[in-house]
Amino acid sequence: MSELDFKKQLLINEFKTLSKGKSNDEILPLILALSRKAQQSGISFSKDDIYLIINQVKDGLTPKEQQLLPQLLMLLEQR
Repeated sequence: MSELDFKKQLLINEFKTLSKGKSNDEILPLILALSRKAQQSGISFSKDDIYLIINQVKDGLTPKEQQLLPQLLMLLEQR
């Protein structure tokens, strides 16, 4: 695993830890904050990275949140 991959995994783990028990309203600011932190560290996430993250966290989502995943993925395709 490269150092960049290690740093990405650390950010993913940080997101998973910080997002536990948070409401949808609290998740978006958390995602934005971690995104800024990644950018400041010179880290960017590819679409494949984002799909991997979604796959890692989707089991912890409510059924309603899981229904929103196709919309989120569609937005990612436009990126």
